[in-house]
Amino acid sequence: MNHFEVEEGPGRWYYGLAAAVFVAGCVYFGVFLWQNISRIGENLTQVVVPGKSQLTLSKPGKYTIFYEHQSVVGNKVYSTGQELSGLECSLVSMDTGAEIALSPSAMNSTYSLGSRSGVSVFDFQIERPGVYELSAQYSEGREGPEVVLAIGQGFAEDIFKTVFGALGILFGSIGLAVAIIVITLIKRDKAKKHAADRYA
Repeated sequence: MNHFEVEEGPGRWYYGLAAAVFVAGCVYFGVFLWQNISRIGENLTQVVVPGKSQLTLSKPGKYTIFYEHQSVVGNKVYSTGQELSGLECSLVSMDTGAEIALSPSAMNSTYSLGSRSGVSVFDFQIERPGVYELSAQYSEGREGPEVVLAIGQGFAEDIFKTVFGALGILFGSIGLAVAIIVITLIKRDKAKKHAADRYA
């Protein structure tokens, strides 16, 4: 009796395709995460205090002031305590002279972006874009270390979007790779059974 090995149904190269889809998804996951986290960090305006700094805020809405206890500004590295004590801040519109209310941050947001780590300390709301002056000094005229504040809008939302987007890419590629393997297995099994029935 002659035995014939019949190759029917999807080829084995589909398994390689599944592996390629998985690897590509992992690579894109890393690239997407790195690019978007870098962009988020660039969207935070850094200022060194105590002192006064002018901020150009291009959009109305809610902003958050973060205290960066690990930071780099220019070529200088800042590493200060995680607790920010005795620093008083105020914000004034350069266009109208009106003071903008600063309130303790509603969410205790933290981040670590490479060499930068921060925690939210204040929230504020502006009605229109413009130039604003941020003043910060230690209470009762006492001296204190230079620290870094970072100001941004929609920071927490950007973090969530980036994380969930990256996870969507990763799990999507895993799901697609698994689907290719399962469908290939099922079709090859059916093809083998069909061939066996024909040559029985």
